[in-house]
Amino acid sequence: MGSGPLGNERALTEWIRKVLKELEVLVVKHGLRAPAVYAVVFFDDRSMPSERSALKLSDDVFIGEGYIAIKITNVLPLLVERVAAGYFALSLIASGESPNPDRVWYLARKAVVPVLARLALSS
Repeated sequence: MGSGPLGNERALTEWIRKVLKELEVLVVKHGLRAPAVYAVVFFDDRSMPSERSALKLSDDVFIGEGYIAIKITNVLPLLVERVAAGYFALSLIASGESPNPDRVWYLARKAVVPVLARLALSS
């Protein structure tokens, strides 16, 4: 899959943990509850989740109770945006709000640069 965090499973898992930790900080700053996320799973065009088993945020992001499913990409900002969209949607639900798609994607896009910057500084 390439170099960097996407190069191997262990590095990717650790990188996703760091992304989730940074997103938790942002969620709290927005006055939302941090959701319980037990898994971030990846899919491709052949393994897309069923809309019966997950809430579709876009063709690239689905959520379910305790998990985020994202379409795999080698582009780190897109990967962060997709994880963030799922995380913010779950945080809205955990806070008793509806995961309005416009708000979810606004928050996700706004989170990409700060998350990537903090991860770069911590490396």
